[in-house]
Amino acid sequence: MSNSPPISLAAEGYTRVTPWIISPSSADLITFLSEVFEAEEVPNSRITNAEGLIIHAVVKLGNALIMLFDSRKDWPATAAYLNVYVRDAEQTFQKALAAGARPVTSITPLWFGEKVGRILDPWGNLWWISQRTEEIDFTQPQAIAQRASTPEAIAGIAYIQSSLDEALKIQKRFLEKRPH
Repeated sequence: MSNSPPISLAAEGYTRVTPWIISPSSADLITFLSEVFEAEEVPNSRITNAEGLIIHAVVKLGNALIMLFDSRKDWPATAAYLNVYVRDAEQTFQKALAAGARPVTSITPLWFGEKVGRILDPWGNLWWISQRTEEIDFTQPQAIAQRASTPEAIAGIAYIQSSLDEALKIQKRFLEKRPH
């Protein structure tokens, strides 16, 4: 028997589920994430292979870690779907557009106390940009039902659903054309 302390389930700083984005240029994606979301590359996390492709890199975005990996010519196009909570959704949305993202859902206030918008980044990843605007007590079913049934609430949900449908169609066309 070993007297060593048990090995933790996930490495320090990681959660049990860690996103991994495979893209044609992890280096460019890191620049985008830094400009838009103020992400920081984890020091000494970047590993390249003999061809100079990134085979592992990690960025820290708030309290989350995201792993990155360069795709290969013969691999299928892949895309990530990520929700990021920010302090100012409108400002972050504009930074994303300035960094080359395509808008797919305008910032929309929703009945459950959040504003949400979506962008498609230059590599085909779909990002939800979310900002919490108020605390909602979900233990009150009548109050929740009333909030969710207003014309504004219904219109907001309908818009984000229809814009998601359109975004996924745009993304499909984008990924089909994207060189690997």
